[in-house]
Amino acid sequence: MTLGARIRELRRARGLTQRALAGADLSESFISMLEHDKVRPSVGSLRLLADRLRVPLSALIDDRPRPDEADALLRHGDVLLRQHRFTPAMEHYQAAQALAERLGDPQRLAEVHLGMGQALLGVRQFDLAEHHLEQAGRYAQETGDLRLRALVAQARGLLAIRQRRFSAARPYLTEALNLIRQTSPPDRRLEAVILTNLGRVYVNLALPLQALECFQAARPLLEAASDPMGLATLQVNSGMAYAQQRAFEEAAREFRQAAEFLLVQENLQLLGAVKRNLAMLLLDRGDAAGAEPLLRQSLAIARQLADDAGQAHTLTELARAALAQNRVAEAEDLAREARRLAGQVDDPAEAALAVMVLAAAAHRRQRLEEAAAWYREAADAFWSLEMFREAGDALRELGFVYLDAGREGEAAHAFARAFTAQKALAAAQP
Repeated sequence: MTLGARIRELRRARGLTQRALAGADLSESFISMLEHDKVRPSVGSLRLLADRLRVPLSALIDDRPRPDEADALLRHGDVLLRQHRFTPAMEHYQAAQALAERLGDPQRLAEVHLGMGQALLGVRQFDLAEHHLEQAGRYAQETGDLRLRALVAQARGLLAIRQRRFSAARPYLTEALNLIRQTSPPDRRLEAVILTNLGRVYVNLALPLQALECFQAARPLLEAASDPMGLATLQVNSGMAYAQQRAFEEAAREFRQAAEFLLVQENLQLLGAVKRNLAMLLLDRGDAAGAEPLLRQSLAIARQLADDAGQAHTLTELARAALAQNRVAEAEDLAREARRLAGQVDDPAEAALAVMVLAAAAHRRQRLEEAAAWYREAADAFWSLEMFREAGDALRELGFVYLDAGREGEAAHAFARAFTAQKALAAAQP
C-alpha cells in the first residue's frame, strides 16, 4: 500500500473529510494530491497528519523502507543539529529511526541514536540523551566502524562534560582519540576536536599541563584543516589553562585573539563566553573594577541570545566582582538571580557557585548561621557532582565561619572534610 492510500484509508476510518484533515496548516488540495501520491510530504507535514489521524509517525512511512530516504533524513537531521535547531533535528532522526528499524541496519540505527542523543543533549535532556547514546554505542560496536565508534565515544564524553562529571568524561574521550587514530584514512579534524574536548576536561580537573599538551597537539591539525572556528574555541580553552597556571599574559593573549576573530564572525555566544573568561582572569588578578565592564558586555550578549545558562554564569561572576568591591547587597541580588536561572536550566554546579557568593556575603555581614548554611549547601552540591576542588573550597570557608562563631570542634571537622576533598581530587587525577 502506498503512503497516499494509507492516509486515505486512515482518514476514512476516522470519519474525517479532506478539509478536516488539512486543518488550518495544510490545504484540501494538498491532501487530495497526497492521497493520489502526486506530492511527497515533509516530515513536519507527516507529523501533523499523524497527530490528526491519531497514529504514530512510523505508521505513515512507506511500507517498503528505502535506504536513500533514511539517509536523506539522517543528513538533514545532521544539518539541523549543526545549526542548533534541536527539535526539528529530533523529528528527522525519529522519522529516520522508523525506516532504519525496518531496514534492520545497525549502521543507520547507530547514526540515528547518535543524532538523537546529541539533539537531546542540546536541550539538556540528559537522561534521554544517555539512553540514546548507549543504544548508539551498541549498534556502532556491531558495525565495526571505528570512526562511528569514535563519534559515539566523543558524544558520551560531551554528555559527561555537560553534566560536569569530568572524571567520567576522560575515559570516553581517550577512547574516542584512540579509535580515531586507527581509522584509515585519518580524520585529522575530528582528532583535533576530540583533543580540544579532552583538554577541556583536564582544565576542569585542574590539570593545566595535560590540557595544554592536548591543545598544542590539536592546533596544527586545526590549522591544516582550515578550521578558524575550531581554532578560536581552542584559544578560549588554552586561555583557561594558562590562567590556571597563573600565566596571565599568555591567557590574555589567547582570549584576545579569540575575541577578535569571533567579533568579525559575529559568533555572539562564544564572544560572550570569551569576554566572561577575560573578566574572570582580571578577577583572579584582583582587578574587579576592570572585570566588571567585560562582564556587563557578556551579560548583555547572553540576554540578547536568551541564553539563560550564559546569564547565570555571568551573573555569578558579576556577583563576585561586586562583593570584591564591597557592594554586598548588590552581590547578594546578583547571586540570587544567578541561582534562580541556574535552577531553571538544571545546572546544579552553577547554582552552587552562586551559593558560594551568597555564603561569602553573609560571612562579610557576620550573619554566621546563614553563611554556614550556604557553605554546607554548596559543599554538598559540589561533592555530589564530584567537583572536589570546589567542595574543598566550600568546606574550608565553612571552617573559618565556625571559627568566627567560636565553634572550634565543628571547624576542625570542616577542615578535615576539606582535606578529604583534596585527597579525592588527587585520586581522580592521573
